[in-house]
Amino acid sequence: MHLLSWNAWGRALQLAAIGLTMAAAAEASAGEPVFTHVVTREETLIALSRRLLADPRQWPQLQQHNRIADARRIPVGTVLKIPVRLLATEPVPARVLSASGEVSGPQGVAVAAGQALPQGARLQAGDGGQATLQLVDGTVLRLRAGSAVQVETSRRLPGSGGALSGVKVEDGQVEVQAQKRPGAGAPGFQISTPQGLLGVRGTEFRVSVDARAETTRNEVLEGQVMTEGRDGRAGRSVAAGFGVVVDRSGTVTPPVRLLAPPDVSAWPALQERVLVRFPIRPQPAVVAYRAQVAAAADPAFERVLQDVRSTGAELRLVDLPDGDYRIRVRAEDAQGLQGRDALHLFTLKARPEPPLPTGPGPKAVVSGARLDLAWASVDEARSYRLQLARDEAMREPIQDQRTLAGTAWSVDALAPGVYFWRLASERSATDQGPFGPVQRVELRALPAPLPPPRVGEDSLKLAWEGLPGQTFEVELARSADFAVLELTRRTEQSALELRLPGTGRYWVRMRARDPDGFVGPYTAPQAFTVPNCLRDGQQRCVGGADGGSVLISP
Repeated sequence: MHLLSWNAWGRALQLAAIGLTMAAAAEASAGEPVFTHVVTREETLIALSRRLLADPRQWPQLQQHNRIADARRIPVGTVLKIPVRLLATEPVPARVLSASGEVSGPQGVAVAAGQALPQGARLQAGDGGQATLQLVDGTVLRLRAGSAVQVETSRRLPGSGGALSGVKVEDGQVEVQAQKRPGAGAPGFQISTPQGLLGVRGTEFRVSVDARAETTRNEVLEGQVMTEGRDGRAGRSVAAGFGVVVDRSGTVTPPVRLLAPPDVSAWPALQERVLVRFPIRPQPAVVAYRAQVAAAADPAFERVLQDVRSTGAELRLVDLPDGDYRIRVRAEDAQGLQGRDALHLFTLKARPEPPLPTGPGPKAVVSGARLDLAWASVDEARSYRLQLARDEAMREPIQDQRTLAGTAWSVDALAPGVYFWRLASERSATDQGPFGPVQRVELRALPAPLPPPRVGEDSLKLAWEGLPGQTFEVELARSADFAVLELTRRTEQSALELRLPGTGRYWVRMRARDPDGFVGPYTAPQAFTVPNCLRDGQQRCVGGADGGSVLISP
């Protein structure tokens, strides 16, 4: 029987004990956060424990955890995994970088930029609020309206210069920019929700919690996130460009590819209406679109000015003041996962608003060579600009009137035809608002004067100039105001013969109706007199009974 020396025997027992406990230690520590350290030259386990551990005497646990045979000789480059629970740490508060709207901290007290939030503190953004929070490790969280988070971990590792950070998202949406970590350093930033855990190592992602539906959504834009259920169910590694949903039971759905950014290439760079509209091209598998607006000088969307969701064919923004903006829009799928952003810069110049035209009406038809235009007044306007053109694109205005002080303008001697006009309000000579919609108006020539009627033996004959397709209305009255009509006739011909009326003075006039339904003005009345008639043996009228004849006057 071969006997071992005492030292050899003791060494064997030690190795055996370590071997027996290594599996148990690994099993017990599965999933717990760890700090990683790359061993350099002349570093020993005992020396590292004195520098990094809260209790240096716990170095055997570190040895067991990493399956190290010789604590005095560790190969350079070895990656040590140190359970966070063993590390020496000191508390460091998180810090509010920005806050707008209704944002409250501990005890519901409003918070402001620069305020410190200790470990355990809660931050709540109201319906109109938003805040940006920076953690001890440099991770930045942007809380959108209706979000609530709690700072769960905020500690520095004095021995390594690393840090431990973690938050709990209770409700709402949080955008995360986690610090990139080298191979050595602190464990990954961690987010917890009522449904799951998100382990992060340097990434950009979004996490949203629907407290009512009891679901968590994770959309990874850069890097990688390990998402696990709170009940210990199997987690999933979510790569950039993918998202998962964690339901109330803690089940994590298989990662699905995030929807592509919407096509915004045709969106205009200039908006000139108070109601801003952006058309949306349909995408497969999209149930809605989400858009956020920030100032052009805010590329990180620190302060979202408007946050809208649309299930229709366009996005609408209201109540934005004039200025320069950036808008990002993303598609949403049936699981509620939001895709990648499309970004668009635009300028809003909608004020002072253009005046409302009051006359003539839309697509009006006017008879004559004079055009009378009128509009409503605008409180912000000191004057108005009016353009008149023959083309709808208004490329070559025949009239361009600036600084019009009133709310009406007229022009004479216009040829018949179609014209277009538009209006803009002016605050000053250098501050003009946008033009309003182009208005269409058609000028049609006045009807030719009605030729004098011709009186026959027993009839009155009328003839006039007409256009193809026109119909005509002829009226006969005993007074120039045509208050009481003797007769009316409608005809498609440009001539009419009427039975001779009784003795007396009469007035006759005519108007034309165009094929498109436009009714022109009446011609100037023509007056004539029918005297008593003397008839011969064949009953033909040969003259007035009083010796006169038929008289016609304009």
